[in-house]
Amino acid sequence: MRPLSFKTRLWLGHVAVLAVLLTFTAFAADWALRRAVLGNVVDDAILWLASTEAAAIQADPAKPVRVHDIAPGAGPPSFVRLDKFVQIIDLDGRIHARSMTLGTARLSNPPTLLARLRDGETVFATVTDFGEEPIRMVSLPVEVGGTRYAVQVAMSLDDAYAVTRAGRWLFLGMSLVILTAIGLTSALLATNALRPIDRMVRRARSIGEANLADRLPHPGTVDEIGRLVETLNEMLGRLERSFEVQRRFTADASHELRSPLSRLRAELEVTLRRPRSPGEYEETLRSCLEEVQRVQDLIEELLELARLDAQQQPESAEPVAITDIVEAAVAVVRPKAEQHGVAVAVGGLPELLVHAAPVAAKVALANILDNAVKFSPSGGRVTIVVAAAPAEAIIAVSDTGPGISPEDTGRLFQRFFRGKASRSTDAPGVGLGLAISRALVERQGGRISVDAQAQTGATFSVHLPRA
Repeated sequence: MRPLSFKTRLWLGHVAVLAVLLTFTAFAADWALRRAVLGNVVDDAILWLASTEAAAIQADPAKPVRVHDIAPGAGPPSFVRLDKFVQIIDLDGRIHARSMTLGTARLSNPPTLLARLRDGETVFATVTDFGEEPIRMVSLPVEVGGTRYAVQVAMSLDDAYAVTRAGRWLFLGMSLVILTAIGLTSALLATNALRPIDRMVRRARSIGEANLADRLPHPGTVDEIGRLVETLNEMLGRLERSFEVQRRFTADASHELRSPLSRLRAELEVTLRRPRSPGEYEETLRSCLEEVQRVQDLIEELLELARLDAQQQPESAEPVAITDIVEAAVAVVRPKAEQHGVAVAVGGLPELLVHAAPVAAKVALANILDNAVKFSPSGGRVTIVVAAAPAEAIIAVSDTGPGISPEDTGRLFQRFFRGKASRSTDAPGVGLGLAISRALVERQGGRISVDAQAQTGATFSVHLPRA
């Protein structure tokens, strides 16, 4: 069975809640109408007539007890008494007077009723077996000349029941009309409210890798749907940028891998064209080994970036002395610095603790030091200075290289980016070291800043949170 759509479930839920509310309201209105008709109208009417009859009897106790009917032709009709039955009894149940409307019938007086009257209680009762119609009766005790009587007044409930039945049908009909009208209205409103989402769904289904620049249609409102569209469009923008970075990364990686492999193949093909001396073969093999080493370094850096992107088993951060990080990074690059004739000077290291992963922080700083050594000329100098800020420790690495041009500064940390200095000096590398350093430092909650001036060297500062 196909599940119901959100629009259908929303409509059904709204209609169900409305149906429950209307049912409760209809029952409450029917109860109130019955209470008003049977209690306020019927009971008040017969009690008022019984009280009037009792007052008339008590006003002239010397005369025999009688019902104060108006004789035919003696006056205008009494609409108050016309549909009422009046009967006067003593508390033993004997009838002393009856109204003409009763004819030969009599109102029932069961023993339980007489007992309650003897206790002075005014008793209301509904009699269902009186003639052809149910009646409502009140029995009012009254004392006349030392004798206790009870004035009984009753009236038919047929009209009252007809009113309550009509009210019940009215409430039912109104509830059905309201439920139908609001159900149709809610279906229309739900359709109109969800129409922008339907357009979004159709547009989202048409967006793929080839057209990530497309965006979802905005409804032009600042409500929840408008905010949803803005959020999804922002997400599409991030996906577009991510796909663009991945495409550029794939192209750059392919280019960087193809160059050494092409050189390796060319050297091997040239060498194999004719017999060579052992010295020439050795020279060719050494050149090929350099290209293989270049490819291996590139692949290791690519794997490191892939692990960083996937965040596979990140090293846990812990309080670590900043001197340990600096000394470990310097130990990694010192052999290369000595080989290039570059001095590595470390200023006074303060006793600071930073919150970082030791190995990740060392690799990030070592990459920056490696760049500084690589671009410094023979006889140059790389200086490391550590400073303390209120919330962070700053490791500043300065070199005496050719500097960084202003147009290259904003792209230094892009993957495979190599600036003018790198291309002009033919320095080895593929442009991944700084990208790896930034990723490692940012995962520790830190950052890397650059202070570069063309022709005067550059300073890279690693900011790590203090422990």
